[in-house]
Amino acid sequence: MNKKISVLFLVFFLISSHSAIAQDSGRYLVFDIGQSSSNMARGHSEFDVYRMGVQKEFKRTFWQGDSAQLSGYWEGSFNYWNADGGNEYALALSPVFVLSFGEGEYRPFVEAGVGLAIMSDDVIGGRRMGSSWQFEDRIGFGVKSDRVGFHYRYMHYSNGDIEKPNQGIDAHVIGMTYHF
Repeated sequence: MNKKISVLFLVFFLISSHSAIAQDSGRYLVFDIGQSSSNMARGHSEFDVYRMGVQKEFKRTFWQGDSAQLSGYWEGSFNYWNADGGNEYALALSPVFVLSFGEGEYRPFVEAGVGLAIMSDDVIGGRRMGSSWQFEDRIGFGVKSDRVGFHYRYMHYSNGDIEKPNQGIDAHVIGMTYHF
């Protein structure tokens, strides 16, 4: 796992050094690492989670208070999961709503969103997902400046019982964003 983390951070720094002269585009690169939750009674083991994506801020703020605002972004991501020695992949697109606080250089925030994902298989880490099409749900918190952000996210993938079985995936990830 350390080798994969090193590669992700190397890619991050190569891209970020190239984009250091970028104008305010409202776009961020996203890098997440983490692990799924296990359920040994069901035969579900933990597996590593790696995500890379791009965020594009909404063009509007939905609410502005004295020290808080509600806005959001679209996130498209590529997910790699090392599950039971196999390699599984997913592509996802999600609108995410963000409530940020304060006006200083680093602003804390909470976020939540529900989007769509398509997975490379319908069995991942022993979990029978019912189909390759899934919902990608998230709730998270973090801190963000105009250039960089750090966050924790709880992520859940399931098909909402549209197809059976629907055993789902829960994952905890930490990550960073970088403005480009």
